[in-house]
Amino acid sequence: MKIKRKGRFNISKLPVTKAQAFCAAGGFVLYAAMSFANGGSQEIFREGLKRAGPGKGETSYELSVSGFHLEEGIGEITVRLPVRERKYKDQEAKELLRELGEELKKHILGENKSLEEVRSNLNLKTGISGYGFKVSWESANPEVVDSFGAVHNEDVSKEGEAVWLSAWLTDGIHERKYEYRVVVYPPMLTREEQVAEAFKKWADQTDRKQQTENRLLLPTVYDGQTLTYSLVRDEDYRFFPVLGILLAFLLHAKKEMDKQKQEKEREQQLLFDYSEVVSKLVVYVGAGLTVRGALERMAAGYEESLIGGKGRVRPAYEEVVKTVRQLGSGQGEGKAYGEFGRRCGLQSYLKLSALLEQSQKNGSRQLRPALELELVSAFEQRKNLAKKLGEEAGTKLLLPLLLMLGVVMIMIVVPAFLSFY
Repeated sequence: MKIKRKGRFNISKLPVTKAQAFCAAGGFVLYAAMSFANGGSQEIFREGLKRAGPGKGETSYELSVSGFHLEEGIGEITVRLPVRERKYKDQEAKELLRELGEELKKHILGENKSLEEVRSNLNLKTGISGYGFKVSWESANPEVVDSFGAVHNEDVSKEGEAVWLSAWLTDGIHERKYEYRVVVYPPMLTREEQVAEAFKKWADQTDRKQQTENRLLLPTVYDGQTLTYSLVRDEDYRFFPVLGILLAFLLHAKKEMDKQKQEKEREQQLLFDYSEVVSKLVVYVGAGLTVRGALERMAAGYEESLIGGKGRVRPAYEEVVKTVRQLGSGQGEGKAYGEFGRRCGLQSYLKLSALLEQSQKNGSRQLRPALELELVSAFEQRKNLAKKLGEEAGTKLLLPLLLMLGVVMIMIVVPAFLSFY
């Protein structure tokens, strides 16, 4: 028994006639829904165009008006009507202004507990959101409290100082003035700040007395306490241990990166030399030499080039030299060839060492054909490697090219912008 699985509704699977009917019905449903949401002309006629609240700006409506006598007869025109924001009625404004006076008193406190004890800046708002009223402020003593609410209480006595703030609330038509009494006290200081402030005043008096002297001599006894003095240096040397640890970590990371870089360079050089090693083996074996004799001839030629200064150190030939020395010390050829591949560590060299080991077991009759096949693969591998290195070199050149492009863009754009000024 087959069970029908429920899938998503797909209109494309309906017959053509049903799909067409579905689309048409959907269009009518959407039209009806949008017409109901926006309302018709009769609704606008009955209820009028809605105004925005006070302080929210005018609202613009695009209307289609019919019934005008035009040249073609009675017709229809389209107009855009701006509707101004609503204004308060006189009685409504009076009641709101009376309520906002108390609300404004709460808003201006800021971080202070009450206006009878002000120690930090006040929050003198220039408007009350949602009501459309603007507020302007004026201070009777701007040196203590300015019209922006900043409190300057550094020199205020402990008894406090009263300051009157005047606030004008207006919506452009109606206006009312409020006055708030603010008592400003000096800032709350911690014990450390109080001691420092008292010592600064005492030191200032001492400085005035010794102003004719070349130096200010600070007494060692203050308020019955023995004091010592030292200059506070701006430099902070605590970052040096952290810097040392960071450098040590970076050095370790650099060594690891250098090691990885050397290993990568060694692998690349081994891959480059592989085709040459296989090619020489094919030539020497084809000339009648044994595998051991071919390796000895390769090692001798490599060492002569190093002594003459014509060549450079090449990892593949270094491993060949080690293999020849192992054979000279009496190690078996099969084992020496296997270690040669493992020291190189690459798949191609492991394959070559396997061929050389197999030739020791099965004879060297099939070695040359196998090496010739391997030579074709080695040259293809070298060609791919050269292509890859060329692509990497091109990618590394992108950064300098982008920097040069940035410099050129700056040289073009900056004079263009400066010409506007």
